[in-house]
Amino acid sequence: MEKIKSRLYFTVFFFAALSIAFALLSNGRQKDFYYIAVYGSILGLILERKNVEFKLFDIAYPVILLGAVKLIWFFLLEHEPGGYNFYSDQFNGGKKLVLGGVMIFYLKQFTDYLRPLNYRKIILYVLGFGFIAATCYASWQSLHGMQRVEMAINRATVAAYVYSTLSIIVIYLLYKQDKTLYYCAAAIVIIISFVILILSGTRAAIICHLFILACMTIYHFRKIHFKSIFIVCAISAIAFGLLYNRYIHPKIVQTYNEVSLYQEGRDNTSLGARFSMWSVGLKNFENAPLGQSFEARRDFTEAYVKERPQYVSSMDFISVHLHDELIETLSLQGIFGGLTLLWFYFSLAWVALKKRNIPLLFTINCMVIYGLSDVILLSSEAILFYMSLIGISGVMLNEKRKTN
Repeated sequence: MEKIKSRLYFTVFFFAALSIAFALLSNGRQKDFYYIAVYGSILGLILERKNVEFKLFDIAYPVILLGAVKLIWFFLLEHEPGGYNFYSDQFNGGKKLVLGGVMIFYLKQFTDYLRPLNYRKIILYVLGFGFIAATCYASWQSLHGMQRVEMAINRATVAAYVYSTLSIIVIYLLYKQDKTLYYCAAAIVIIISFVILILSGTRAAIICHLFILACMTIYHFRKIHFKSIFIVCAISAIAFGLLYNRYIHPKIVQTYNEVSLYQEGRDNTSLGARFSMWSVGLKNFENAPLGQSFEARRDFTEAYVKERPQYVSSMDFISVHLHDELIETLSLQGIFGGLTLLWFYFSLAWVALKKRNIPLLFTINCMVIYGLSDVILLSSEAILFYMSLIGISGVMLNEKRKTN
């Protein structure tokens, strides 16, 4: 029985890693691997029921609670005369979060099964494969004339956020090998990832990626390697210069024009619509602090925009989401949803800092930063990716205790 339990745990661990690797390659395979890991986790918890420890806090609890809040909101406020609107991304997102929380709980409970294995290298090889394949896929799309590379996700912004996070974790795993060859490989990954993000045309990722990488590098080494930084910056600057006229300069001009138009009261641009959505979302929270349905949000926004036409573009997205994780949550699930989301962010960040778990810390950092301009926890691909990554990162939480 012990062999069955250990092999089942490794199967869950491996398929969770595969789900991360295939996030940018195949939506179908990503889901298959994710649900194999989830259902394997459920079976594992049943087999290990006598050994399960319910501690005062576990990194799975905020994930499960966040999903539960979305599901409770859905069943309380989205009931219509004809039944429930199962098209809702909120329902699907909540379900995936709860299941992901179960997987995270199982992975963190029984990390002893990985002790005989060099699991860091397993993660590096699997995620490294995902990074290389995604880079080739994006390069192929660019060479075949795609204006904004999106890989298999079909939304350039979400693809860029997932790719950025994946590359950051791969770079960290390369750092951990503590060999010159791997450091050189990390430098190459930094440069390539920055180039691919430029090709994605996603401004938030282009602006934040190198900054997040710099913070992760300094936090990991606890000192600044000026020579290495100079070499990477110099090569990145060359890549930046080569891509400037075709990709960078148009985005700078676009951003300047969009901000100028918004100041003139015209919000029918990418940034302008976001500014309007954020303003309208906060007004919705002010109007319904305990939460409201999609229909109530749309009706309030429609009435609000009639009086303030400078926010009219928000109506184009009000039935989708408001392009900010916290504002989206506050505008629908109210104060309870907002506090749950903040607890999810801060509790996992606190645990990561306390245990010095860099993959978990910078996974959460990416979710927070990129969640300022998009709604990560409504995208199926992003949820599966980030929950699997939290589960894999959670394995490392007990490392220090176990090696002493």
